[in-house]
Amino acid sequence: MYIRPDERYPENWQRIRFFIFKRDRYTCQICGRPGLRHPHCDHIRPIGLGGSSHPNNLRTLCEICHARRHKKL
Repeated sequence: MYIRPDERYPENWQRIRFFIFKRDRYTCQICGRPGLRHPHCDHIRPIGLGGSSHPNNLRTLCEICHARRHKKL
């Protein structure tokens, strides 16, 4: 079971994540890698910078692209 990292995530975060993975067809939205077994749900505009957990601010990333993105932030 997924544990929300902190209170900034909505109660239904798990459901939202899986909706995003299905919408994006388990494909990384940066590098295009398909069929991800362990996808990451990324906030395009981070919550700490005023972003939300609305689906239009979320995308599926592979682990490598997600780590690179966080290094840039």
